[in-house]
Amino acid sequence: MHPREQLAGTEIRPKRSFGQNFLVDDTHREAIARLCLELARDRDHTVVEFGAGLGSLTAMLGTLGAAVIAVERDRELVPLLRHRFERALTDGWLAIHEDNALTFPLDRQPEGFALVGNLPYHHAADIALRAVDAWPLLGGACFLVQKEVAERMAAKPGSKTFGSLSVVLQSRFEVRLARKVPKGAFWPVPEVDGGVVTMTSLPAPRGAPHTREQLERVIRPAFQQRRKTLHNALKGVVDDATLRAADIEPTARAEDIDVERWGRLAALVAAAA
Repeated sequence: MHPREQLAGTEIRPKRSFGQNFLVDDTHREAIARLCLELARDRDHTVVEFGAGLGSLTAMLGTLGAAVIAVERDRELVPLLRHRFERALTDGWLAIHEDNALTFPLDRQPEGFALVGNLPYHHAADIALRAVDAWPLLGGACFLVQKEVAERMAAKPGSKTFGSLSVVLQSRFEVRLARKVPKGAFWPVPEVDGGVVTMTSLPAPRGAPHTREQLERVIRPAFQQRRKTLHNALKGVVDDATLRAADIEPTARAEDIDVERWGRLAALVAAAA
């Protein structure tokens, strides 16, 4: 059923402040659900869904055999979800939480669980970064985001879209732009197209063991001044000898350094602190 029909007879309307653009294309919805289930490695195929909305992706995940933990922030939509999935809640394959994707606890989930969500465009990067913090437990994640953000997430070194977001996500995941979703596949229709990104967990951080905070300490000033050489952009943070120890030339620029070398540099700087 189209979201417009699901909301007929209510006073509920999609909230722009929540970035609510519901995916109405069944082909893309099924593809996202299948991509997500490939990433869930626990026995029950547990999936945490951010922004369950009216439950269209939730239903598809359940049909394919997932155990779904649906997180929805909109208190007007949660009762509709509970009513629609009353049987599923009783059967036990679904749990519904009225909560915020930016704060919902992920450290209590079973090892190997997967994340999925049609993310609000204005919070997409922040929510995607939550996967990094959950990485030790996470099998992977599949997110539908603004196409431009998807391209940044999956960008490779040497490109203009390769930046801090690319490095942090790719330090823990194999990130791939799996498919593009035209804006006409949503209701209400957004101003831009979307992209589906898959993030498959790596067994260890790229380059060398390091924390997200240690990595961000070196990449943020570098990419904030991406036109400068690293010798200049990281002055006061990293000296040239440490850059060379990580196999990085001081004359290089941030976008030219692959994720493995950024990981090595983060570990070296942390060890010297």
